[in-house]
Amino acid sequence: MMLDTAKFEWRLGVPYSSEFQSEYSPSKDILKGHYEAFLSPNKLLHRWQSLGESNSFSLGEIGFGTGVNFLSCCELWLKTAPKSATLYYFSVESMPFCKTDLEQFADLSPSLSTLYQELIEKYPAAIQGFHNIDIGNGRIKLCLMQGSVQEQLTALAESNCSEYRLHRKKGINAWFLNHFLVQEESSLWHAKIPQVIASLSAENATLSTYGVASNVTNELENAGFKISIEDSSGRQYQILSAQFQTTQRCREPASKGANQWHLNKRNNITLDKQAKITIIGAGISGCTTAAALSKRGYRVTVVDRHATAGQEGSGNPQAIIYPKLSTQENTLPRINLHAIMYAARFYKPFWDQGFGQQCGVLVLPKSGTSDEYFSQIAEKFSTTPAFVELVHQREIAFYSGISLNASHGLFFPTLGWLSPSLVCQKLLKDHNISIIQENISQIEWNQQTQQWSLFTGAGSATMMSDAVVIANAHDCENFEQTNFLGINKLRGQITEFPATKQSQNLATVICGEGYIVPAKNGFHGLGASYNVNVHDKKVRPADHQTNLSKINSTDSAIGAILRSSDAKIVEPSNIRGRANFRCTTRDYLPIVGPVPVLESMLSDFDFLRTDARKDSLQMGTYHPNLFINCGMGSRGLGYAPLTAELLAADISHELAPLERELRKAMHPSRFIIRDLKKKRI
Repeated sequence: MMLDTAKFEWRLGVPYSSEFQSEYSPSKDILKGHYEAFLSPNKLLHRWQSLGESNSFSLGEIGFGTGVNFLSCCELWLKTAPKSATLYYFSVESMPFCKTDLEQFADLSPSLSTLYQELIEKYPAAIQGFHNIDIGNGRIKLCLMQGSVQEQLTALAESNCSEYRLHRKKGINAWFLNHFLVQEESSLWHAKIPQVIASLSAENATLSTYGVASNVTNELENAGFKISIEDSSGRQYQILSAQFQTTQRCREPASKGANQWHLNKRNNITLDKQAKITIIGAGISGCTTAAALSKRGYRVTVVDRHATAGQEGSGNPQAIIYPKLSTQENTLPRINLHAIMYAARFYKPFWDQGFGQQCGVLVLPKSGTSDEYFSQIAEKFSTTPAFVELVHQREIAFYSGISLNASHGLFFPTLGWLSPSLVCQKLLKDHNISIIQENISQIEWNQQTQQWSLFTGAGSATMMSDAVVIANAHDCENFEQTNFLGINKLRGQITEFPATKQSQNLATVICGEGYIVPAKNGFHGLGASYNVNVHDKKVRPADHQTNLSKINSTDSAIGAILRSSDAKIVEPSNIRGRANFRCTTRDYLPIVGPVPVLESMLSDFDFLRTDARKDSLQMGTYHPNLFINCGMGSRGLGYAPLTAELLAADISHELAPLERELRKAMHPSRFIIRDLKKKRI
């Protein structure tokens, strides 16, 4: 859902909210004001200087506004915190600024200009939900939660039930409250917000704001915060600081949707930063996961049947980030949307280093797709042309570099194509992660050592590991612990077609019935076939013909261009290709999270067979430190960066960078719960 953007005006060189009749800063001296109101009361300088290596700190903010608070924190963190430590910054904004407005604020704080430019470059569109941005070479992770304050904070939690909101997660260490929110009669304030803040707070968490209303002060005290009001001498505003005094969360009865099957009732072994984590699978899923865990300080090893990363499903020379939007706000399109937005930011350094092209993706109507559908998409995202825009013939010719028949399409300027195998290899190299060539056929939990034993087909234990992540696509079902998942193995073949004189001008990825990628080393990537119940990788001429037919159906002008040169060029011997297998799921969503113990889940949630709507505080049972990240179908390049970050956060007991509803939609236990409700098992 698109959000209304902030309305403001300039008054004496300071941004002023027309909506809330107040300035965006507590002082004319913007940096000084923010330091006095937020950084100093929370004693951040001292706390960050006292952090150890590889430690982390979580900061929550209600009201991202102009981003000055965030950037001031970035500047202080980069100067004072250990280089291996990570700042997690969770900020809620109900009315975000658009990027063009945000650019105006950079001049207000010249010392922050470099950080401002990095933020502006990565700043998301005004779309509801969680947006993840890395700043300072990954030392700072911003999760910008756009939408209703109460809804977004609740979505950050692990449960609808207060006592489980912070289930085994590291809480927020310090809070900033925007004074717009805490004014008298604020339309943004809800009496339950302090309770949600308390539920997400770590022990002894601090909080600060200014110009606070008396009713808000009372509500914060009732939630467990000890309040202190600083003298306003020399200022036009009072500063409120507070410290969370209790870890006793208010208990609420089970409410609608309070089932806790995604939470682990076992006390899993906590992994310290010296823990060894083994990733099974060196494709894009395994390598992004390995990198995300390595950034958090873990000792990571990747195991694969190949000596080099990215040789199976991630081995195509050109893969695209395929955008599939919807006019609906359903779970699948929401996850797709946030995945591709994050992927565009994640892959920017790889594009800059020549691992592909951020050339944009042009989506043309498929047969049966109405003009109205594209118009609805364009209307829905009308305020975000930097993300997607509706284009017509003149713009199509400009972006694509060739003349097409299509009258309209959707253009995504921040997307493009990459060589996944090169990305995989770069990720492992940059993080000094070794790859071991072994074909792991079995894993067993060793109760005595509290570790996993990994076995090859020969039957001998190859290695021991404190934790294991299964990321080997369709082969994930080969393990006893995961053979219930119902993975589908779907063959796909791409075609590498020789570029012609005319097709060399193709400047963007074009998608429709099929897709075509700008030429690399004299060949276009075309794809891809979908072959059910075909289990060999031998390249088939019939599938080449299918791919050519698909791209001709996408736009007949492309087909004509590909046929425009000497007939010898299209002889079968001059057409290359590659076939491999996708790992697909029943609901077309990835599988990301801890691996459940099937027998225990069936027993604990047997009541769902007779009453599918029954709410319960019963939690699930999961294998100790065993996780999975797979099932991405043909969209691994788009999904992998987000799912890797999500899984790494889970393993590290961090608050998740994605809404709870969407996390549960990708959870490995979802199939068990659904099948119980529908009496399939």
